[in-house]
Amino acid sequence: MTGPSTSSKSPLSMTGAGSASIDTSAGRVDAEARSVNHRFLKVSAHVSSAISSLETEVENRVRAGVERGHVTVSLRFTRSSSAAAAAFHVDTAVAKAAAKRLREMAQAAGIDPDVTLRDVLAVPGVVGDAGSSELPPEVVAAASEALDAALASHRMSRAREGRHLADECRAILARIAVNAAAMRVRAPELPKLYRDRLTARIAALLDGSGVAPDPAALAREVATFADRADVAEELARLDAHLSHAASLLASDAAVGRKLDFLIQEFHREINTLGSKSPDPEMTAIVLDVKADVERLREQVQNFE
Repeated sequence: MTGPSTSSKSPLSMTGAGSASIDTSAGRVDAEARSVNHRFLKVSAHVSSAISSLETEVENRVRAGVERGHVTVSLRFTRSSSAAAAAFHVDTAVAKAAAKRLREMAQAAGIDPDVTLRDVLAVPGVVGDAGSSELPPEVVAAASEALDAALASHRMSRAREGRHLADECRAILARIAVNAAAMRVRAPELPKLYRDRLTARIAALLDGSGVAPDPAALAREVATFADRADVAEELARLDAHLSHAASLLASDAAVGRKLDFLIQEFHREINTLGSKSPDPEMTAIVLDVKADVERLREQVQNFE
């Protein structure tokens, strides 16, 4: 088998970041999306109270474009200075009632009854946002647009990281393919080597005894060894796994779980190859492949 071919497509990484900002006459909307690895899809949304009506929409849009990972989305609205001043409102009636109540509480507690403006402003309901219930439509539209732009940027970031990861995986698969080819060349030689070593050992044991080796018994032992050490099926399955992995890496679908399961099959075949091959040269190759399979496992954990 030749090494896996490269492709313009690659799976997305679970790790990425994107942001966008839009200015309106009423203020600025900032959107940011970040994600890290997670076994399933988890969405954490942080939305400013002024545009809290979009919180459900935030989660829906993330779930529409992401299948796995922990995605944190921030959507903030900051009023312009003129809009903030216009929206600032003090309820005078509530302020008077609050000041009176604070003095009464102070007298009842036997402390200085002086009440400052800071004390009154700290009472809930004294200061309000006159525009909170009448947010301009342009702000809602800008928030929606900024969210889409941030998610698009986030996806591009995940795509870049995914291509990098896929290139790393393809390089590892290519090394495994080279080692698989080396094992395929080496495997047919093992019965012959075993026969020669066994013949030499028996000859040494029978030297001077006057007893000749039994060719039929020797042939049966070598045949048993050849059957036990036959790794043709394992190498064929290893080739199939290499091809399957290459095809998954050439897809932009969410294949992280499939790759993870495939790595388990890689481990199963290489462990069997190791147990069937007492040859030192084959053992060295198997150890190299085991190390690469472990490297591959670490990389595929990052795919969506």
